[in-house]
Amino acid sequence: MPKNTNNKVEILETKIILEKYKENIESIQKSLNQLELEVSNLHSEGLVELEKLADELNMLQLLSTSIKFKANTLMCNNNKTIVTLITE
Repeated sequence: MPKNTNNKVEILETKIILEKYKENIESIQKSLNQLELEVSNLHSEGLVELEKLADELNMLQLLSTSIKFKANTLMCNNNKTIVTLITE
């Protein structure tokens, strides 16, 4: 009879341990899901920021081309000579 009681105690302890493992696993899964959402958000925000940066770089290139053209025009007017622009 005492052996049967020992088995019941061991089974109960095992159940308790397994429940704690289950809780820990569920907690880890929730954390992983949250992390996945955060990474996804960061990724999409990063793509938006990259698009903004690409647009800004494009505007800067257009601006620098415009400034270069105006500078060449001013040089032409000051020197009263025609400057041939080489397009790249």
